[in-house]
Amino acid sequence: MVDVATPAAAGLRYPVEPDEKYKASVMFKAKGGKSAGQCSLYLPEAVNFSDGIVYDNTNLGVAGNIAFGAAEAARENGVSGKALSDLINKADAQATNGLSSMDTLGSDPKALLNKLGSLASLGIQGIAAEEIRAGVAAGSLMTANPHKRSVFRDVALRTFSFSFLMSPQSSAESSSIENIVDFFRENAYPDRLLGGEGYGYNFPTKFSIEFFYRGGKMSQAPKILPCYLTSVNTVINPRSASFFSDGKANEVQLSMSFQEERALDATDVRGGY
Repeated sequence: MVDVATPAAAGLRYPVEPDEKYKASVMFKAKGGKSAGQCSLYLPEAVNFSDGIVYDNTNLGVAGNIAFGAAEAARENGVSGKALSDLINKADAQATNGLSSMDTLGSDPKALLNKLGSLASLGIQGIAAEEIRAGVAAGSLMTANPHKRSVFRDVALRTFSFSFLMSPQSSAESSSIENIVDFFRENAYPDRLLGGEGYGYNFPTKFSIEFFYRGGKMSQAPKILPCYLTSVNTVINPRSASFFSDGKANEVQLSMSFQEERALDATDVRGGY
């Protein structure tokens, strides 16, 4: 294991010497960990920025569609969010009470018919059991329109993947590559809590990631929030089986995946993320 603390603090880089082939670079800064420091690598091809918004496909049912229309009208007429939330909670309580009251149906035919009608209604709305809904549909030869809707749920965390093929041209560059691999691997892992007794972990180091072209920040690339390093994959000699005289590999391929610490919102996007 190479001692990563000193070279990381000084700033690791590949290629070590300036090279006109690599005008763009990506800077990884590890913040807060025991081996905090930074590493500058050439910008690889096809860096992907993917935004994911999560929607559920929900069947509102008959009552849900009525509630949707009522809530939409209320919202458009200025009803507060709290009032709408209270309405939802009240409706949920009424549905629960309706099911509980059917535990004992009794023997009165009229009451039985009324409660069966209520039970069928609840079944069509998706509140009672699937068997009740199927029975009502089969008996009446009708089925309720499910009123399928896309319902926003949350925002997916952005992830970023990088793959670097590093071929050292000197002993110094070979040592730098070895330090680079250890730097990322160490910062991906957590430290143990309570003096290494194994009762828990501290969170791993966060990384900031920035893109540069000829020393200046790239304006076209979206900014990235602080990230955790979720995977590190190292391949020794991916294209050959040759080694230098000191036993170091002729090539090293380093692949990494990062995940932002939180989800974005529209304000973040307006801010350049």
